[in-house]
Amino acid sequence: MANFYTDHPEIKFNLESSPLMQRIVELKENGYADKDSFDYAPEDYADAIDSYNRVLEVAGDITANTIFPNSEDVDAEGPHCEDGRVRYASKTYENLEATRKAGLNGVTMPRRFGGLNFPITAYTAINEMIASADAGFENICMNSATRTSVPALSRACAPARRCPWT
Repeated sequence: MANFYTDHPEIKFNLESSPLMQRIVELKENGYADKDSFDYAPEDYADAIDSYNRVLEVAGDITANTIFPNSEDVDAEGPHCEDGRVRYASKTYENLEATRKAGLNGVTMPRRFGGLNFPITAYTAINEMIASADAGFENICMNSATRTSVPALSRACAPARRCPWT
């Protein structure tokens, strides 16, 4: 079965071979402080890279077997007006559901907000795969406000005004 991650070793190379990656992960993971609070938080650098690889394999599978095959139909149908509202092409909703179920919409969000707390390096790898399958969908899926808005709001809002999940 095709996979946009395992079929493109240069993406994995960039993730695992950067001389700065260990420091990036240590900073992003805040010394692996979440390991006692979240069962999916990494315990060390090797565990973090393993987690990134596993999620990237899932993203690569979704990209190769859902997003890429849907791209031609998405382009053919395009967005349209329905009951006075703009609607995406039907296959776009299928793509969104697949990425949502895989947790890809909260890749860089902190775990306390339900995200995976991945560094931007891993996010960029997912972004690259999706963009190569369907550049239009990449703009909908990966460039959404979820990547940065929750942490920014958390820092900016007074505790009494924060959402109940913060």
